[in-house]
Amino acid sequence: MTETRVNKKYTDYIESLVEQISEVLPEDVNKLQQDYLTNNIRHSTTLLAKSMEEDEVFKKLNFDTQKQYIQIMAEWSFHKEIDLFRSGIPAKHWKTVMQKIWYTTWEVMYACIQNDAPDDVVLNLIERYVNRTYQDAVEELKETNLIDEKTEEKAKEQSNIDIMALEYRKERNKKRLKRRILRILLMICISFTVTSLILFFKIVGVIITLLGIILFNIFMFEKDSN
Repeated sequence: MTETRVNKKYTDYIESLVEQISEVLPEDVNKLQQDYLTNNIRHSTTLLAKSMEEDEVFKKLNFDTQKQYIQIMAEWSFHKEIDLFRSGIPAKHWKTVMQKIWYTTWEVMYACIQNDAPDDVVLNLIERYVNRTYQDAVEELKETNLIDEKTEEKAKEQSNIDIMALEYRKERNKKRLKRRILRILLMICISFTVTSLILFFKIVGVIITLLGIILFNIFMFEKDSN
């Protein structure tokens, strides 16, 4: 197979994405799966970058916007590959499913760019069509007797993006709770310090006042004596 070559600015960005993705791989992804996933991300995003070099619709985007679309392709490739790893679908069928997802993602992006769709619409449409394509591909495997009904059901239940979103919310809640506890402890420390200072200066104030009274009386006594 001939290697697809693109401008270095694209390959550098794609490699940075692969590096970021490698750092957030779930623990249940083994080394072989990791290599398979990262190679597929390079492949799908490089093909998209090639379109950005050659296709008039993609070429009209500035590089920063092109990077956003490349990132979307990489992220959805990441999530759906992991769904396939966990699905029970035999590995020999993974690429067939992924090729359909890549093509669908490309088509949706192309249509969105042609129609100047805003970013939130682009993201929503890609999510909807990627998930639909995945479900349809799984059903097609079942209809052609390449997987059984149990595997079909298990595959359809997978959603790594939802799992990661849930984990993110849990981690965010933990951080919020930690911040609240720290604030409470800080407030307790400040309250204790302020209370101690008030009590300290109150006692000092009483002592100073008593000394003042004593000194005043001594002064007046001496005055009267003279």
